[in-house]
Amino acid sequence: MKFNKFNANQIREINKGISLGLDVSVYENECFDYNQMREIRLGLKENLDVSIYAKPTFDSRDMKIIREALENGHDISKYVKEGFSSKELYWISKGLKEGLDISIYAKKNFDSYKMAEIFGALKSGLDLSEFDLDSLSEYQLQQIILGLRAGIDVQSYAYPSNDNMFEDRVKLVRECVGNALASGENVTQQQLNIICHYKNDGLDTTSWENYKFDRDRLEQIVKGLEDGVNVDIFAKPKFTKEQMYEIRHGLIENCDVSIYADTNFDAEQMCEIRKGLRIGLDVSSYAKPVFDRHQMYEIRKALKEGDDVSILANSEFDFTQMRQIRKGLSDGVNVSIYAKPEFSSNKMYYIYKGLSEGFDMKKYLDFDEEQLKRIVAGLFEALEICKKRYGIQE
Repeated sequence: MKFNKFNANQIREINKGISLGLDVSVYENECFDYNQMREIRLGLKENLDVSIYAKPTFDSRDMKIIREALENGHDISKYVKEGFSSKELYWISKGLKEGLDISIYAKKNFDSYKMAEIFGALKSGLDLSEFDLDSLSEYQLQQIILGLRAGIDVQSYAYPSNDNMFEDRVKLVRECVGNALASGENVTQQQLNIICHYKNDGLDTTSWENYKFDRDRLEQIVKGLEDGVNVDIFAKPKFTKEQMYEIRHGLIENCDVSIYADTNFDAEQMCEIRKGLRIGLDVSSYAKPVFDRHQMYEIRKALKEGDDVSILANSEFDFTQMRQIRKGLSDGVNVSIYAKPEFSSNKMYYIYKGLSEGFDMKKYLDFDEEQLKRIVAGLFEALEICKKRYGIQE
């Protein structure tokens, strides 16, 4: 094998093929650059019929598109032979992967931009069978698709000779929104403009356009629409923008948001519940309005560590008391000794410290926290003296 006719990158691709036991003779040719060699090597590795694209006339981008289509079980050699460009082959391959009827747009008289518009419409489940796609320009097709997504009657402007489709569509959208709002609360012109803006972009606003939302809450609703979640769950005037945020993110994370999509919880409480649901915890022990976010945090942390929170999840404890109980649960000490609402968090701390070293703290429970501090310090000092006396190493 003569490597002097290849550059370092080509040699590297040939050597990679040899090390994998591939037939590198397929691409061991100086007419292929190293990127083309790589695509052929990857195809050989997957036992694909690389003869379909292992030709110098295809650049590496064409090769990649054909290779990925073959990997997905789709032979697009027919479209390759018909001379579709790499960008057009991309949308054909993508449509096949999505299981769409690509015959609708895999046509030589359609460029990649028009193909992309039709692909997006088909993937969204829109029916384009009523329209003369061959006669419509890319711009006109875009206006029809946006109108369909906005839920307006596009038939009034969807004819090839109409050069004012954009203006007609926007007018219909504003009329549609205006009529819907007429039966609801009054909104400002700014809010009307925002709703029209998003409806013009093809978003379905019917679930929330009758409400008087401010800009911040509208933003959460629109983000929910863009995320593809059910905005009806939180697109309600009773929720603040922060609450909407927590419910929206819960939906994105596939959480059962019905547990906390309730105005009895503030946004911070919702956040703690969401964090528990996100990692699969049984949040029923703390998803209660009686706990503030700090208390919820302590219970959630204990649950995450696999501890029994039956003692901890008591609203009579503030979060600083809960923290000392949680530490005890984590260390495996008998927290029932000090898990008493009448004990301050400082008193709990000193009892916990003593228990963690194996001291019998039951006989010291009647002392106040300052006395306990001295007692525990004395116990630890005596322990150190004993360790030194008997040569006990940690």
